[in-house]
Amino acid sequence: MLLTLYHRWLRSYRGISRAVWFLAAVNLVNRTGSMVIGFITIYLTQALHFDIRSAGYILGCFGVGAIGGAYLGGKLTDRIGYYQVQLWSLVLNGVMLLVLYFMLDFWMICGTVFLMSLVSEAFRPANSVAVLRNSTLETRTRSVSLMRMAFNIGWTISPVVGGFLVSFGWSWLFWIDGLTCIAAALALRWLLPPGVEVSAPETALAVHGEGGPMSPYRDRRFLFFWGLTFLGALVFMQIVWTVPVYFKQAHQWPEYLIGLVMAINGLLVFVVEMPLIYLIEKRRPMLWFVRLGLLMYILAYLSFNLPVSGILSALSYMLFISLGEIFVMPFSSNYMYRESEKGNQGAYSAFYGMSYSVANIIAPLLGTQMIAAWGFSSLWYTLSGLALLSLAGFRILEKWPLTPGNAAVYEEKEAEVLAAEV
Repeated sequence: MLLTLYHRWLRSYRGISRAVWFLAAVNLVNRTGSMVIGFITIYLTQALHFDIRSAGYILGCFGVGAIGGAYLGGKLTDRIGYYQVQLWSLVLNGVMLLVLYFMLDFWMICGTVFLMSLVSEAFRPANSVAVLRNSTLETRTRSVSLMRMAFNIGWTISPVVGGFLVSFGWSWLFWIDGLTCIAAALALRWLLPPGVEVSAPETALAVHGEGGPMSPYRDRRFLFFWGLTFLGALVFMQIVWTVPVYFKQAHQWPEYLIGLVMAINGLLVFVVEMPLIYLIEKRRPMLWFVRLGLLMYILAYLSFNLPVSGILSALSYMLFISLGEIFVMPFSSNYMYRESEKGNQGAYSAFYGMSYSVANIIAPLLGTQMIAAWGFSSLWYTLSGLALLSLAGFRILEKWPLTPGNAAVYEEKEAEVLAAEV
């Protein structure tokens, strides 16, 4: 039985290109050092003694920078290529993390956080295009899942290591995080030396139409998808901005315990996502799985209002939020990739990333201000309602018809993939 499961787990990785594996390795190095973001709310309130409202404004600067970074990253990716954008984003992000530690003034911290987010978020659209260019239609969802697996291994390690580093002093957190970003840039240079970038694979969809590539800002179906993704991101991102504060303030847990509990998310996604995606991806439409994931988000935040012990509600939250992430993120990313074939891939990837960037502005502001005004319980109910609204919207989008030309191309390419699998 265990041997059969093991072989199925191995099969889920077959067919993924070597370049995507190397990109995943770079992501692993980078995300292993992503410790500052996971503890920044605690750092601002506990170490620098800002109140929760001020911390929310600082975190809002992170979101503003993320919007600019996503837009800039998409523009630069379409102009100079995904390789250079990824490389310099990693280097500059490492430098800004080191600079942030020495900032003590409120406005200086706001400016540094903005610049740090600007350079770090430029990485995302470039990385998305790199995955798209180095995968086929058949392997695309699993390629996204592999990248997310690397991300989540790093996310599993980083809060645990970060929690223990804080016990030795906050400086350790910033130095290790900054240096690992630079190490990720070196890993990219070593594993994937600069050269001619891979063009879109033959299985990619070509649906530009007579007017040339479409802009995501004029694509009505994509705009609707963007808004629904934003709502889901607004809900999910509370795992970074307010959930650690909840564990600290409501349960008085030490940082190392918070790190261990938060690591459950990355561990579950690492173990479950790839084999699960491999088994289910062809059985339902992509947006059906996105809706299922949003249902998991609802159950996750309602778990905090259950009349059970803190550790049980935390474990329930981690289980449901992880399942939600497994369903929402790879399938919504694949949907974005499909839509991006209508236009400039960097622009579509950047605009998609902006849904999370805008959420990173509003999520900490929404979370911290609601906590200050009405408490944690009101926030959890509000987030559940937003997830329900997004779920209903995705049901509408699922029934939104493709244009006849695009539908014919999609059906033809999907038929080719299914025939190849048989």
